[in-house]
Amino acid sequence: MMNPAFRTFGKSLYAIGLASMIVLAGCSSSGDGKEGGAIKLQVPDSAIWGEESSALQVMYDKFEADHPDIKLEQVTMADDQAMSAALAAGKAPDLMLMDPSLAKERYKGGYVEPLDAYYDKYGWGDGMFGWARNAYVENGKTIGIPWNYEGLILVYNDTMFKDNGWTVPKNYGELMSLVPKIEEKGIMPFAWGSSDNPGVDDWWVTSIVNSMLGREGTKQLFSGNLNWTDPAILDGIKRYDEFWNAGYVTDKKSQAISQEDSTQLFLNAKAAMRLDGTWSLAADNNPDFEIGFAAFPSWKQDGEPIIPLGVGGGLVINSKSKHKEEVGELLNDFFDTEVVKTMAEHGIPEPIQMNYGDLNLKPNVAKALNLISEAEKAGQTGYVAWSYGPPSVVQVLESDFASVYLKKTTPEAWLANLQQLKEKDVKDNRIFALDKY
Repeated sequence: MMNPAFRTFGKSLYAIGLASMIVLAGCSSSGDGKEGGAIKLQVPDSAIWGEESSALQVMYDKFEADHPDIKLEQVTMADDQAMSAALAAGKAPDLMLMDPSLAKERYKGGYVEPLDAYYDKYGWGDGMFGWARNAYVENGKTIGIPWNYEGLILVYNDTMFKDNGWTVPKNYGELMSLVPKIEEKGIMPFAWGSSDNPGVDDWWVTSIVNSMLGREGTKQLFSGNLNWTDPAILDGIKRYDEFWNAGYVTDKKSQAISQEDSTQLFLNAKAAMRLDGTWSLAADNNPDFEIGFAAFPSWKQDGEPIIPLGVGGGLVINSKSKHKEEVGELLNDFFDTEVVKTMAEHGIPEPIQMNYGDLNLKPNVAKALNLISEAEKAGQTGYVAWSYGPPSVVQVLESDFASVYLKKTTPEAWLANLQQLKEKDVKDNRIFALDKY
């Protein structure tokens, strides 16, 4: 996970860091965007997340081949503060990467262009998942193209499970029957680390609320009338607190090691399972065992698992760009078959209807994407907090969940604070209207 400003893009443990250099000079949004008679568009650096963002280069290459009179200049923003400064100065790129909450704030500030005309012109909405497009709807206007969808899943050592005759747990009851058997073998049930980024603990909370409340209940929690102090949520948070303090999550040391270190524990067969997501498929890992994927167990005693899904950021047009039509043409290439394939190859599929059997993907990637596709068809998917939760609540989920399982506060007090923050976001009109979809 990268800087929280890029939280929905930066889940990958293997993505490269952003360059510290901020490129601001000469952006086409502040001038005519022409150089030597050719139109120049400034676009995000295609290497911003390594392999995760390589599809951008495929898109750029196709566009430049089809438009020899248009030149693309790739630029890097060091962080969201740099982007804010560039927008205020009129020097931001023509095309920008932005998560839904930031895009909405900047649309309200007049920095992001509505895209409804382009959706109609190019048919972008055909086959796109409605919930993904809706992540970029503000005041009835579609303001971005969702980059990809990502989901939380259980990643497990399939070889270890088969060798020991273990069954992949579907709920808390089955999980609690399994973990003692794993520990008897001298193996950690779960590998986890958050020392480098406490924000990843949000994944656990997302898993808890979705499985305790279900799809519709999660909608109401994030943007409807359900309170964070609801007894079902309290039960789930207490359950995780007990689970962590029993030593089932990195022997109660998760806050002391990094995500990368915890990944190595899993890859070295020191741990049987991980909570992870589709973003991890971008890593080209080859451990000495088969990796399995499943929906993460429900935190209900006898519940059914749900895969929380969300939009992993999106592409938006700078409203100050002098060449919006050209940027619209560039965005149309995002749906080119080769771009779609490149995205899927790295486990970050575009949120569109797609038969992954036709793309010749790596077995692990195809396995995970098909798992999510089947869950979506069966109505067994939910919503990730970082895409749809109240912004003030998400800030706490990404910074302070450890205070619960480290016994610095009580689950009751922690959830009461979240409810107060939600009410403030409701009052400030900062809630994503998930309950309407």
